[in-house]
Amino acid sequence: MEKEDITRRFVKYMANLIHYNSINYDKKRRVSINRFPLTLDNDKRPESIVMAYYDPEAIPPDLKDHISDSALFQAYTKLTEKQQRILSLAYVQGLNDKGIATVLGVSQQNVSKIRLNSLRKLRQLLTNQEQR
Repeated sequence: MEKEDITRRFVKYMANLIHYNSINYDKKRRVSINRFPLTLDNDKRPESIVMAYYDPEAIPPDLKDHISDSALFQAYTKLTEKQQRILSLAYVQGLNDKGIATVLGVSQQNVSKIRLNSLRKLRQLLTNQEQR
């Protein structure tokens, strides 16, 4: 019985030791990360964000080059230049609203509003063309 009691106490001691050491390790790691952040992880300069997301040479940057449907192409040409640019950045370059806002120098909310309005306008123009 004594051997079982010693084994149980040893296992409990080791479990507590591992538990508290893991908590202390996490605390020390968090403090170290907050004290010495990597420059690349927290770089807030717009040009670094643009370089991370925006590569204009990889594929044709304009959405016009990718549209094969003539009705969609005609509707797309009726959009404003800013709407076309935002749609191109979103769907060709794959940028999210925050990345587009950084590239264009506007707010993320403005980009979202323009993108949604331009999609609504495209949908309206396409349905009007179909009804004719």
